[in-house]
Amino acid sequence: MSQTTQQVPDDQLTPQDVIEKLNDIKNALFKNWKYLLIFPILGLGIGFALDQFLKTPPSYEATVVFNLGGGGQNNGLGDVAGLLGLGSAPDANIFTGENFFYFVKSRPVIERNLMKEVEVNGKKKILANYFIEKSGIIEKEWEDRPDIHKFRFTERDPAKLKLEERVILNELVTKSANSTEIATLDRKSSFIAISATMQDEILTGLWVTNLLDTVEGMYTENQTQKTRKTRDLLKRRADSLASVLGVTEKKLAVQMDNSQQLIFAAPKLQTTSTERKSGFLQQLYYEALGSVEKMNVSLVRESPLFTKIEDIKVPLDMKQEDSRRTKIGALIGFLLSFVFIYFKTVFSSVPKTAKN
Repeated sequence: MSQTTQQVPDDQLTPQDVIEKLNDIKNALFKNWKYLLIFPILGLGIGFALDQFLKTPPSYEATVVFNLGGGGQNNGLGDVAGLLGLGSAPDANIFTGENFFYFVKSRPVIERNLMKEVEVNGKKKILANYFIEKSGIIEKEWEDRPDIHKFRFTERDPAKLKLEERVILNELVTKSANSTEIATLDRKSSFIAISATMQDEILTGLWVTNLLDTVEGMYTENQTQKTRKTRDLLKRRADSLASVLGVTEKKLAVQMDNSQQLIFAAPKLQTTSTERKSGFLQQLYYEALGSVEKMNVSLVRESPLFTKIEDIKVPLDMKQEDSRRTKIGALIGFLLSFVFIYFKTVFSSVPKTAKN
């Protein structure tokens, strides 16, 4: 029998060829081992330098969870359902659906929160001034504006601010709103979370806790606006009746004193008429007072209930940027070392092939 030898096509590699290639790679790596160290170390150094140069301070995150209960005769269940997208048809309330989330981060709410007076280390401060000092806006947004680095608010009423102060306040509103988030915890949950991420722990905690109080106050003011106007109208009417009643009672007292010393009927009839008028005014006055009290009770009933479910964590969660540029630099250096060794090996073998 004749023994035949199977020929391998030129475009295919035999196991022996693979072993030879791997052996060549191993020899090339061992021969150029110093480049496997130099390039990664160089990349690591560059990445480390970038991390130090572009280093940002750690940030702190504060979150407060609350539940919004409605007011009114139906306990606001339809409003809350519409707010959270749970199915009930929304009414014409401006705070239904996504409107509430926009309301929380709207300029009037953020502005009022910034203008609040807070206590920091036993000292009273306008929150906007503490925000300027600790939010990093001086080092970042105002880096090229040294003329306003020492600016501080002295007036808490935005309507009394000058044009330059309004411009600065608007910048604070934008930065603080971008650092604030609001969302529901879950699609099936009615709990809402307000969170903020800033570079100062005390500022972050103060901002979130005061923001919830501000939202509750302004939300209640808007929801009960009609009832408060009606109550104030009834209160003014009661005050007017009280003033007229006081004059009438004084007049009645004088007439009664005089009628005791007179025997004529006419003064007594006048006294009786004044007495009837006084009684009628008393009835109207007491009815007005009753209406005012009913409006006060209605205000309590209509006011939405903000129930705080979970307060901010103490201490706050700290988020610190990792050394990602150092790691990326080392990885790139390691890959570049392989590329460099490959081309060095290829080009160094060209002269030898030419001589042969």
